[in-house]
Amino acid sequence: MSGIIEDRLRDAMAARARTVRDDGPPPPLPGPRRLLWGRWTLPLAVAVVTVAVMAGIGVTVRGGESGRPPVLAPAIAPAPPFYVAAVVTSSTVKTKNVTRIDSIRGPLGVYDSRTGERTAWLPALADSRVAGLGDGRTFFMAGRERKGAPLRFHRITLTPDGEIGERVALPLPADLRTETLDVLAASPDGRKLAYSVSRPRAARMTEVRVADVVTGEVHRRRTAKFGLIYRMVWVGGDRTLVFSWQDDDRPFGQEAMLLDTSASGRDLLSARPVDGDTTFFAARPGGSSFVTREGGKNVQVPSLVEFSATTGRRVRAWVPQEWFTPVAFDASGRVLLGIVRGGAPARLDGRRVTRIKTPELPQGQDVRLETTW
Repeated sequence: MSGIIEDRLRDAMAARARTVRDDGPPPPLPGPRRLLWGRWTLPLAVAVVTVAVMAGIGVTVRGGESGRPPVLAPAIAPAPPFYVAAVVTSSTVKTKNVTRIDSIRGPLGVYDSRTGERTAWLPALADSRVAGLGDGRTFFMAGRERKGAPLRFHRITLTPDGEIGERVALPLPADLRTETLDVLAASPDGRKLAYSVSRPRAARMTEVRVADVVTGEVHRRRTAKFGLIYRMVWVGGDRTLVFSWQDDDRPFGQEAMLLDTSASGRDLLSARPVDGDTTFFAARPGGSSFVTREGGKNVQVPSLVEFSATTGRRVRAWVPQEWFTPVAFDASGRVLLGIVRGGAPARLDGRRVTRIKTPELPQGQDVRLETTW
């Protein structure tokens, strides 16, 4: 019986194959992907079902609204196989005049996205920062062998089992000064690293450096205005950076700025501001836009907003089903990764948030994961 069904489906597909055409990839986030309605929808469904029957794969078909043909459920791309995370424990310290929050970050480990199990430890470096390419296998790490030692950079490649397969020292000049390393970001092709350093407050100096990991050449952008950079990502290729900037004039919020690293000039704050109060961005590799979270503490579920890296203006906005902070796209640009309340890693498909497996964390403490892909 199954052979008869396969033959009929195959004949139907062959008879109508000339009407099936490829209109390219589905549109990007947000929202479910829908096929365009037209005279070729039914043959396309027949073709897909035929292939599924022949391969023994189950296909889920949703019933459409009255009078409409069914819509094939969109395929969900897998998340990167591994992520890097550190357990951060926070505590509130109260003194006579000041209340502050002290945070202690544990060692950086590699974790399996499917099971949440730790597969390896990254090298223990002081003042360490890590950045990934979104493939779950390639990470860059910066840090010092000990306090006061020069700043060094490494590329780390994981094995298929999530263990450290290769650790390569990059030919970047050793930084003998004692600046604080704040943020590290890797370009999508892995050729460039951008990182920010800051000097003690008295010096009132913040600097962004862009390093070519092949040639070792380093370009610097700095400002004499004291401030901090909390987040930095490459948009598209290895030319434009978007970073969040907070200074004394904006004590309760960050300003997002776009920096063309190929343009002449040395002043960091000559970068173009983004139209809106934005934080926590993620940029799709090869694209010309980035997604940010927008909304204050009193907003129950903050919006996600997509901005153009060319104009700095909004492209669109949507609200996920629950609180979600974007961190990165995967290397394909199909999976938006981030964290939910409490710091657990998750992925966003349209408006749906799905948690990614994590290790067991200590109970009864203010504990979260600091996650990197």
